Amino acid sequence: MSEQPALDELQWRAPEWIQMFGLRTDNVLEYFAQSPFYDRSSNNQVLKMQSQFNAPVLQPQEVVQALSTMRGIEFAIAMAQPASALWIIRKQNRISPNEAVPLATFFVINENIYMAPSVYSIISSRMLAGIRGLREALVLAADKLPNFAPTLGYSYYPNSQEDEENAKERVQEQMMARALANARQFEIEQEYLDMPKREAQAQQSQLHGLQKGQIGVQAGEKHDSSVVATAAAKRRRKKEK
Repeated sequence: MSEQPALDELQWRAPEWIQMFGLRTDNVLEYFAQSPFYDRSSNNQVLKMQSQFNAPVLQPQEVVQALSTMRGIEFAIAMAQPASALWIIRKQNRISPNEAVPLATFFVINENIYMAPSVYSIISSRMLAGIRGLREALVLAADKLPNFAPTLGYSYYPNSQEDEENAKERVQEQMMARALANARQFEIEQEYLDMPKREAQAQQSQLHGLQKGQIGVQAGEKHDSSVVATAAAKRRRKKEK
């Protein structure tokens, strides 16, 4: 059993029916009832079956009034432009005489009937088309964009052996420059880390120097006092003689 196509991908027409009955606003729903879009369990079909055994046959306006008193699925003409051979038929769920929930919309153009696509299918189709175009653009631009590697940065494909050699030299220069920059950065960081140690050593050296100075002063004072004492002792011995 072959799989049936989706209704929103289907176009239906019955030229022989049009040749026999024509197509007008009062019989467009009857023409629509011949299509696979029609629901045989709808209220329209219920009224049609009832009118076959009850005379007189309901007129289009009487059908609209009778449908408004029922509950369930129904088909109604939402817009009619006979001069342009255009009719819009809406499938809806009748809840009350003044309230109906739209379920689907169909177009009758000349003798062709189409189902209007859903908002979801339109958005998804547009998104898929946009993504496909973006993918193709990226594929075309990939050959013209530079290559990037974390260790080498941006580089281009060489066009000749000379360009290849120049490219290798530029890559080596870039690697050397990065190595020097990293070494310099390491020295700066090391100096910054060693700064507190050097400051502590300088403070210790300064304190040690101050201590040495104080010891020298004290030694000088002791020497001076001993010299004065020796001179005084000599003067006392001279007086005694």
